[in-house]
Amino acid sequence: MTTTDSLMKKVEAIRLIREKKTANTNALASVDPLHEMSNNTVTKSHALTRAYYRFGLVEKRCMEALISKLHPLRGDNLHQEIELSALEYSRTYNVSEKIAYRDLAGAVETLMHRVITTDRAENKKGKRAFTLMSAAEYKTDEGKISCEFNYHVVPHLIGMRDKFSSYPLRDVVNFSSSYTWRFYELLASWADKKSTLFVGWIKNQSVEELRDMLGVPESYKWSDFQKQLDLIKTELREKANIFIHFERKKTGRKITHLNIQFIEDEQQQLPLEGGDAKKT
Repeated sequence: MTTTDSLMKKVEAIRLIREKKTANTNALASVDPLHEMSNNTVTKSHALTRAYYRFGLVEKRCMEALISKLHPLRGDNLHQEIELSALEYSRTYNVSEKIAYRDLAGAVETLMHRVITTDRAENKKGKRAFTLMSAAEYKTDEGKISCEFNYHVVPHLIGMRDKFSSYPLRDVVNFSSSYTWRFYELLASWADKKSTLFVGWIKNQSVEELRDMLGVPESYKWSDFQKQLDLIKTELREKANIFIHFERKKTGRKITHLNIQFIEDEQQQLPLEGGDAKKT
């Protein structure tokens, strides 16, 4: 073997190793009938996680399943069509195929037309709005939807080096409320990255901003919002083993901010209002 042949062989070996390390999970899943979509990871920027939008549970399930099929370190997903089949949806979210077909068919229009709003970059004042998808279709004969993410969204999903968070899709598939799912994502973005536990806190979180991030209707009074937070708190405790404490802060007579603490391990102590600690 000549020196040139040997060099080319090494180059090819390096190329194969690099391709394997950055394999496109969407492409791999499409050819693997045993692949479980629930094993995928959802990765997105903090800006997108903390954006202002409201999706119902079905649209949220579709959105995150499609995102989980993107490889966050690859750059060839910009104009890639991502498919989600009724069978995948059924197996992942534990619903019948009949319901899966119905859900996918109804989700296309919402995925196309619902607007996502974020703060402007670099702490500039104002808002930036865009749609999630640039194209979406329901393929009746194939029992799947095919979607292409809006190019304004793609930078929030791939190629990120900092200010992003990830979570396994399997951790959220049993949520029965999109509010709970959205709140879980916020906790993931606030979690202490230096800790091995899913634990964190945020101080002086604006109630108005939190309502916007969760997509809570403007018609909700504080009492209605409080009930929704209680439902979120209960579902996260029962289905994700995450314990949350809210401390209400007033401006005058109005509750305007929250201190939020959370921890996943039920054996840990969570500080309660007044500085005491109680075994969860």
